[in-house]
Amino acid sequence: MGLGYIAPLVLVIICNTGYHLISKSLPNQTNPFLGLTATYGMAFIGSMIVFFLTRNNVFSQSKGSINVFNLLLGVVIIGVEGGYMLMYRAGWEISKASILANIVLTILLVIIGAFFYKELLDMKKVAGVILCVIGIILLNR
Repeated sequence: MGLGYIAPLVLVIICNTGYHLISKSLPNQTNPFLGLTATYGMAFIGSMIVFFLTRNNVFSQSKGSINVFNLLLGVVIIGVEGGYMLMYRAGWEISKASILANIVLTILLVIIGAFFYKELLDMKKVAGVILCVIGIILLNR
């Protein structure tokens, strides 16, 4: 496991932490979807800058391969981010909202991985799912 394997995980953890802290701090007066418009405007600008900085290296292998899945990802991200904003506005605690959503997501992805992608469903994964369910119960007591 080299840096190329670990670095993306660290990036996701750091950015996801910032994401939740910022989402919890957003003003309630702003329509969440107007806020997402500003957010994605900034994401567009930032993505274009990173694209131009990396277009002539290893990241550029996929030029011209944008397809419908890129567009669908944009649609579902609106639901994910809008959903988190609405959860926090509804009073969810920052310590519970993400963990509960991610535990349920993990359980769903283990099932989807096994049935649709033929990923191995061994006893370790089953035990992990059971522990996730126990975690959900403990979080909500």
